[in-house]
Amino acid sequence: MSQEKSNNQYPKEIITMEKITGDSLETTKVSTVVNNEFEERAVETAISFMNSFNNQNNSGCSDAINFPHARVGVGGKLIVTEKTPIQNDGFFEWFTNIYKWNHSYWDYRRVIQSDPNKVHLQIQFSRYKADGSKIGVFPSLWIVTNQEGHWGIKMRSSFAP
Repeated sequence: MSQEKSNNQYPKEIITMEKITGDSLETTKVSTVVNNEFEERAVETAISFMNSFNNQNNSGCSDAINFPHARVGVGGKLIVTEKTPIQNDGFFEWFTNIYKWNHSYWDYRRVIQSDPNKVHLQIQFSRYKADGSKIGVFPSLWIVTNQEGHWGIKMRSSFAP
């Protein structure tokens, strides 16, 4: 879960504490500086998506999305999802079986452009197996939009499978 500085003044940090494994005592602080409310909402949306993904909660992932949603993946393949859910039933079981994925970890999150209705986030996350061994590192661009009052991820581009 994220934490913020105690005041509502900007700029401020949004912080998550990342762990390599669930029982790890060692954590890494990942901090994102935001300069206004819409940047804050966008970063919180990204964190919500990652938390839901790590909890294998497809409904929570979908709640952090604005539809239609576009993802540019490996090889430049464009996948457009018109409506909820963002992943098919059985996605997490398949993903875990194929990649031995257990959880993902923020390496960094940076706001690179923003206005009141759209925020570009430069992010990087790593994926891990249950034993803490790293599957891969994935720099990405996420575009988070305010669509009729709902902040959600509108587009993601990465080389992550």
